[in-house]
Amino acid sequence: MDLLYVYPTWHTVSFTVVARKHVEYLKRLQGVRVHEVDELGFTSYAPQLRYAAIIHPWIFIYHRLLTARREALIPELQGRFDEYMRWWRGRFDRLVGVDVCDSDALSPYAVELLNGADRLVVPSSFAVEVYRKSGVKVPVFRVPHGVNPDWYYSTNVWETAPVKAVNPALLEAYLHKARRGKRVLLYWLWHSPDRKGWPEVKQLYERLARERRDVVLALKTMGPGSAEYQQVMHLGAIQIYGWLGDYDKMALYDLADLALNFSRGGGFELNCLEALARGVPCLATGWGGWRDYVPTFLQVKLGERVQVLPGNVIHVGYGYKADVEDALNKVHDVLENYEDYKARLDEYRREVLAREYRWDLVAERLLEAVKGGG
Repeated sequence: MDLLYVYPTWHTVSFTVVARKHVEYLKRLQGVRVHEVDELGFTSYAPQLRYAAIIHPWIFIYHRLLTARREALIPELQGRFDEYMRWWRGRFDRLVGVDVCDSDALSPYAVELLNGADRLVVPSSFAVEVYRKSGVKVPVFRVPHGVNPDWYYSTNVWETAPVKAVNPALLEAYLHKARRGKRVLLYWLWHSPDRKGWPEVKQLYERLARERRDVVLALKTMGPGSAEYQQVMHLGAIQIYGWLGDYDKMALYDLADLALNFSRGGGFELNCLEALARGVPCLATGWGGWRDYVPTFLQVKLGERVQVLPGNVIHVGYGYKADVEDALNKVHDVLENYEDYKARLDEYRREVLAREYRWDLVAERLLEAVKGGG
């Protein structure tokens, strides 16, 4: 089977990370040939073969394609745009959109774009529900994200001889933890601080810093000296920034004792799954796309209901803040009963997560969705 996979290659965003894993593991499937196309080049693309095309992310790429192709038509043909698009689409076997939802509702325009696909792939039960509730009529398939299989089974990076060179910042964080006897609370903040729940994390850490001396917040950020880090550096927080490959990411999770996912909305929150896959308890609100895979014993209560992305023209719905008081109690409970939580999580990740949330299994599910089954 020949697949055309369209995704952002001109820059790296979260869609790129997931798409690259899709491509890597689809190529390992017998009889599958994957041809990669950058999203920017797709606006002028007309294939000679009838590919099944995976468009990731669908909403932004399809909007850009419609806009570019409409503007490219001479005025005399503008009235025949729909006819022109039927001709263009006829050059493909099918168009499969991959996308997410960051709140509990999509705008009418987003739904119009989504209904332009032949079928859609989303990463969570929550997303399936939001799509259908918002008015999407085409078939929607749930295909979750995952991790490389060895994430579930390889030993802790810091407990064995190094397999690869480790990022110096991670080594410094490891020494910081070892010398000062700290418990590391890991929080990923690559972008969108409000949507990712930074105000609640900050409030939680301020409380923790007053109540116990053995916890340090490790902020994983895009660049050095972020505004958020400057707000908590006086409390002893540490910062790790920049791009990390798979081995360095494993080392980061293996360094952590506890992780936080306080996102008010989001498609999946892959960092939360990655933490769990490495056996690190990750506290998350009991709502949203991560509800599929976060065990109930690590979920915290919902706080205030808020609009996730005010002013956004695609994701127009609401989500929830984490209840900071409940989260604080949960952090204390996990740290005071750490071995019990680790044992429960170890069984859960091997018996539940490892049977579904792996990129090799995800690729098989994705191919079934492209074919129309599953």
